[in-house]
Amino acid sequence: MKKVCLVEDENDLNQILKFYLEKAGFLVSTCKSIQEVSLLIDTTFSLWIIDIMLPDGNGLELMRTIKKLTHSPVIIISAKGDCFDRVTGFEIGCDDYISKPFLPAELIFRVEKLLKSSSLLLQEEKHDNIFEIFPYTINLTKRVIFENNSRIDITSREFDIILYFLDHKGQAISREQLLNAIWGNDYFGSDRVVDNYVKNIRKKLPFFELETIYGFGYRYNL
Repeated sequence: MKKVCLVEDENDLNQILKFYLEKAGFLVSTCKSIQEVSLLIDTTFSLWIIDIMLPDGNGLELMRTIKKLTHSPVIIISAKGDCFDRVTGFEIGCDDYISKPFLPAELIFRVEKLLKSSSLLLQEEKHDNIFEIFPYTINLTKRVIFENNSRIDITSREFDIILYFLDHKGQAISREQLLNAIWGNDYFGSDRVVDNYVKNIRKKLPFFELETIYGFGYRYNL
């Protein structure tokens, strides 16, 4: 039975959603504040449902803490309908977002969909060469990268550059070294092409820490 943690401070909604989640076959733990979550924090929950506005803090900050401990998907719920909240939520790792008011059946649908996606990803990981650098999951066999179960649109050459940095973590890598390794010794052109690719990688993987060594190149710091 899948374990779900529901963090919602409105008592009536808390109980209603708990009822429907249990009816759908989930084992549900409920909290009404961040403090309550801190008392039962459990990395074995299959999924988290978190309200943004909690009496003792921001649900997005709670989600950030949870994402440091587990790869379990998180659904954010909010009555605000604020585009900033939506964008911020996805930027820091929420897997889905639902605005109040909503039908319990819609939440159940979203929960089941996310858990199915997570399950399929875990099955793939059993057969593929997987490398994890939070919050990224790198599938070396399929040459794809995920962030919190969402696939990142990345080119083959960007993928090669990322792997090169991973193989040389902590080392100062010159632009010329990258050109020879990725483009080959017969490449003719400016070494500034490396800067453009690094810029794209930083944009797509903002938590992949590439340090600029001015006048030389870059270094990956794990």
